[in-house]
Amino acid sequence: MILNGNPAERQKKASVINKFSKDRWLYLMLLPGILYFMIFKYLPMWGVLISFQDFQPYLGFFKSPWVGFSNFTRLFGDPDFGMLFRNTFVIAISNLIFFFPIPIILALMLNEVKNLHFKRVIQTVTYIPHFMSWVVIVGISYLLFTTEGGLINELIKWLVGEKIQFLMNNRIEN
Repeated sequence: MILNGNPAERQKKASVINKFSKDRWLYLMLLPGILYFMIFKYLPMWGVLISFQDFQPYLGFFKSPWVGFSNFTRLFGDPDFGMLFRNTFVIAISNLIFFFPIPIILALMLNEVKNLHFKRVIQTVTYIPHFMSWVVIVGISYLLFTTEGGLINELIKWLVGEKIQFLMNNRIEN
């Protein structure tokens, strides 16, 4: 297709360039959003290719041998696949039913609380776990349940007279 000979096509090309240059600031404002999606949404999708490889971390992404659909045939042919799929499905549906509406209901209930001090305390208590690492949570749990001065065990000793070794007992009692 030759653009030099046809004046209508030259006019159309000039019109597109004029529109682009006229709206260049809008396109410049789009650039951070486009870069965000390219870097954090589309680029990680290359990781899906690992499912078609016999991935070896020391060989890396590009040198691991290609196995095609054998990983999928092994997954779908496994006798436990039905149970795994059902468990995944049940967990996903449970999250939708229970863990999706609960924060919304809590937010609506807190919106109706008139006591500002109580409202802020409840908001803080419910938000703190989002800012704490699992290391801190395990440390706090250890301090609560240890037999050497743990708060829970001290309460149990005060009430019952005997401490329970929560952290060392692997036996489940009914």
